[in-house]
Amino acid sequence: MTTGSGEQRPSTREAISARVRSLAIEAGARPSDHGFGRMFPALATPSRGIGEGPRTLKDLARLATAMAATAEAPDGRPPRRRGEGDADIPAAYAFLVEFVLNDLVWERRPVEEAGATGCAPIGTFSSLFNRRSGCLDLESVYDAPRDPAAVRRMLLGEVWRNPLGEPALPPKKSPRNDLPRQPRALDPARDRVPRMSDARNDRSLPLSQLHVAFLKAHNALVATGRSFEAARRALRQRYQWMVLFDLLPKIADPAVVEAVMSEGPLLWRQDRPGDIFIPVEFWAAAFAIAPSLARPSYDYNRHLRDTEAAALSTRAALGPSGSGPDGLPANLVIAWEGFLPLEAEAPQRARRLDTTLAGAPDTVEAAALRHLSRGYRLGLPSGQAVAQHLGLKPLRDDTLLAALPEAQRVAALPFCEATPLWFYILAEAGDPAGPAGKHLGPVGSRIVAEALWTLARHSDASILAPGELRDFDRFTLSDLVLLAAEEDG
Repeated sequence: MTTGSGEQRPSTREAISARVRSLAIEAGARPSDHGFGRMFPALATPSRGIGEGPRTLKDLARLATAMAATAEAPDGRPPRRRGEGDADIPAAYAFLVEFVLNDLVWERRPVEEAGATGCAPIGTFSSLFNRRSGCLDLESVYDAPRDPAAVRRMLLGEVWRNPLGEPALPPKKSPRNDLPRQPRALDPARDRVPRMSDARNDRSLPLSQLHVAFLKAHNALVATGRSFEAARRALRQRYQWMVLFDLLPKIADPAVVEAVMSEGPLLWRQDRPGDIFIPVEFWAAAFAIAPSLARPSYDYNRHLRDTEAAALSTRAALGPSGSGPDGLPANLVIAWEGFLPLEAEAPQRARRLDTTLAGAPDTVEAAALRHLSRGYRLGLPSGQAVAQHLGLKPLRDDTLLAALPEAQRVAALPFCEATPLWFYILAEAGDPAGPAGKHLGPVGSRIVAEALWTLARHSDASILAPGELRDFDRFTLSDLVLLAAEEDG
């Protein structure tokens, strides 16, 4: 139920957590062991930013509107048939980027509420709060309940079928292919929400099914005789390998990745675990690329062909609050072979990286404005300032405009010399004279590679730790899906 103001009443757990955090901060504790900080603190000055004040905010809004004007809509082409806007990356990796970012950062107090006054960026990050550890430790997976019938295993939910057995399960799939869910309720905040503290990974069907794959992969490792702790350690190490050696080479410049993996970070090296934080340049700009990778439509499974991405929301699949199926309908289990190279036919591909986003114009505008505003509120340096700091020749004026669609160029004019970092990184990636959408450019690649290497180095059971042993040679996203499939046998 809701209060008279229309605001959701917090749960008892939320209220207790808020009180505990408040008392801890009053006592002088940091909001979390791993908070937020700057990768480039020397650039944290107004002269290295994009400008401040009402005019800058209006210009950002115009830029978001221009990005909406170039929004890519479904064109009727079968998603598996390669098109002009496709990258070489299989489509599933767009959702893996989103999963990783959710695993690293759970911002419980939006930047817009964290001490920002008027048109000024926030002056300090001390009022921000990251509920995650900030490491590649699958905290988003392991904050969920275990199976009470077998405590070494993670709890899964059963897909929904009516008493007549309809809809039918896809071939070679078990009923346990959903997140564990709360029962139906009239309150939208509680209606069939997943039984885990952070429900962001239930936003869309592909992302939710990816989370299910991690739960099933843990259980498959338990089935080999491992204890809960041993299975968690094994899955964490496989996850770290997947992020560093499968995902990262697909989204970043291979030369930058090779240099960081062989030599370690040159710009952001943290030697003590207690000093680790999430760089805002990474979180709010360089790794915020899932909207650019997302396709306008997907072949989700044999029932949902060429379906607009917006129609693949989990809420739409579950229906109105208090009614509809108890969980995910059985015919909405994902067909991973359409998203990953698991069969002879090539999978759907992610979009190339650039400043053109896919979706309805109003959705694109809202997403673009959210990212641009967040960078402004955090006081991120401009893309040109970071490029110069790295010793690179920045895109500016004509070279920047040449990297953009024509419909975005007028709105980008106020930012030709000092471009919002998120937008700059997408422009750099899409530059026809540079990566041409194949991967991040030199600025984005350096930030992402160094951040992921450092965060992985200080993660639990890190595969980068000297002398650390592991029981596998490689582990890709396809390997995760295949391991999870062993639970369907």
